[in-house]
Amino acid sequence: MGAAAYAYKPQLRPGIDAHETDSRRRRRRRTKIAGSARRLVLCIIPLALLLLYVGLMAGLTAQTYRLAADQRVHATLIERNNALRSRVAQLESVGRLEAVARQLHMTDPNKVAFISTRPHAAPGARPFLVFARIVAVTRLFGVR
Repeated sequence: MGAAAYAYKPQLRPGIDAHETDSRRRRRRRTKIAGSARRLVLCIIPLALLLLYVGLMAGLTAQTYRLAADQRVHATLIERNNALRSRVAQLESVGRLEAVARQLHMTDPNKVAFISTRPHAAPGARPFLVFARIVAVTRLFGVR
């Protein structure tokens, strides 16, 4: 019986049937192409989504590294600003300025005089001040 199984060889049908019409061949070819296209689309869509995800994550990672670098620069600039402010406060201290003045042989003046840069208005000039303001406003709007 075992030998009988090896002896039986079924006849396989050839790929193209002689009785198959031309339209059936075309229809079969179209369905093969449509099935292949469907498989191709089902492979390309997840691949495109995966590439989009990887691209977005790469951009996010780059932004994260840039943010960390900017924060480090910000911290160093704040430290430098604080150091410079303390240096300015030290240079502006009254004791230091007095010591520099003594080195330059500067002394306190014996007499102090105040010079006024604006002449005092006469007491009767008040009404003219209002008139001068009105003239200034009319000049502002271009009235002559």
